[in-house]
Amino acid sequence: MKKIAVIVALESEYAMAQKVLADMPGVSLSMCGIGKVNAAIGATAIIEREHPEAIISTGIAGAISKDLKPMDVIVASRVAYHDIWCGPGWDEGVVQGLPQYFDADKSLYAKAMSLSVPGLTIKGGLQISGDRFIVASDIPALHAMYPEAISVDMESGALSQTCYRYGIPFISFRIISDSADESAYADFWTKAPENSFRVLKTYLDLLSR
Repeated sequence: MKKIAVIVALESEYAMAQKVLADMPGVSLSMCGIGKVNAAIGATAIIEREHPEAIISTGIAGAISKDLKPMDVIVASRVAYHDIWCGPGWDEGVVQGLPQYFDADKSLYAKAMSLSVPGLTIKGGLQISGDRFIVASDIPALHAMYPEAISVDMESGALSQTCYRYGIPFISFRIISDSADESAYADFWTKAPENSFRVLKTYLDLLSR
């Protein structure tokens, strides 16, 4: 691929990503802000301005699977909303006229799952997304909606929906900030950006071959 857009939500992520992507031709970086509206606006702006061949979302996520622990990296095989309901006759998580699940691009996902990054565990699965911060007491209800979901964030749903509407291949990488039992990595905010963008650089190097 010749033209790839990377989107992050936070200023701290943007600063770290700038250093990683500085010498990578054909890769642009933007910061959208937290939540669905910011994510949709950010994705739309970069699609209409730069016409990328693919969009990569990266940042943090919370684990809702007991198989994940802080500092693991997840790759979304598909993304769904946990906070949408359009009324009687409609399943939760479904926007009228759109699919419930937004699938990652198959080629991008296969390459992501082939990565091997020393010291890090990379797992794939369903990422769910919505405009609220999730705590441990929320997890049973989320699993009732999506038994197979492994992690949750606040931007991937809107980013994947926007890419679906524009026909742009999309994939989401997230590093786990806290586990389902609310345990966290002691030095997370120091190590997480470094590890997250180490994965991203490895992935972009793979795509450029």
